[in-house]
Amino acid sequence: MSTRRLLYLATLAEEKHFGRAAEKCNISQPTLSSSIRQFEEDLGIQIVKRGHRFSGFTQEGLRVLDYANRVLAEDEKLAEDINFMRTGLAGKLRIGVIATALPIAALVTSTFGREHPGVTIEIVSRSTHEILQQLEDFSIDLGISYLDETRSANIRELPLYTENLALLTPDPGPFSDRNQLTWDEVTDTPLVLQAPDTQNRRIIDKVFKDLGHNIKPQIESNSLINIAAHVRAGAWSAVVPGECFAFCSTPPGTKLIQLSEPQVGHVIGLQMADTEFPSVVSQNFFDSADQLDIDSLFY
Repeated sequence: MSTRRLLYLATLAEEKHFGRAAEKCNISQPTLSSSIRQFEEDLGIQIVKRGHRFSGFTQEGLRVLDYANRVLAEDEKLAEDINFMRTGLAGKLRIGVIATALPIAALVTSTFGREHPGVTIEIVSRSTHEILQQLEDFSIDLGISYLDETRSANIRELPLYTENLALLTPDPGPFSDRNQLTWDEVTDTPLVLQAPDTQNRRIIDKVFKDLGHNIKPQIESNSLINIAAHVRAGAWSAVVPGECFAFCSTPPGTKLIQLSEPQVGHVIGLQMADTEFPSVVSQNFFDSADQLDIDSLFY
């Protein structure tokens, strides 16, 4: 089975557009389409759903795509191993990171990047579910996500730090003289929160629900930068991961206040597919992260 054809399929799945996939593969769109049609004829199945534009893969196509990702991942690992034997550590890492951990992830990647300049690192924002799924189908190499919210027998895990929820609020504002608040005290505060489909929001909703409150934020966003901007505008507060803003600093005109009763913390960690022969680059990154003490930077 041609590795080239597998690459075309994997690229199409990533780009979700025939033209962009062809451009990324440095071929014409007719060549890409013709190669996939020939692949379907050789296998005797339909791989891509038919239509005027790309609309996904058939069930059989998803099986072929899974195989393609695995073969390409093994090819990449072999190339990395050979290159490491010749010149030292080099290659590419694809890391999926939950939105609330994106700033802290820089502490992990910067340490490794300085030590291994031959390695390029691509960081993409993903949900907890997407990270697990993409680790298992080898479309990413590593993940940084909640460890106490997700479990998989096929994933290796390394705790990195504890994420504690806090209130980001305008300053001056109604809580300017406070350094600590209970969750009950913020129930009547106008809130801007992360979107409901994020793990962070599900955690927040559960805390309020356990305390007997049904919170309805006026504004929802999947961007922490956008959330912080609304708080800075002065009309809203936000429940956010305290470490994220402690590392990047709180925006001007805002204040970060510890939330208690309960104090809510969740472990954020590094994840990697548990394979017998992991790539040299991924394993080195995992080992490098194991030497870090990120919690000590905040506590």
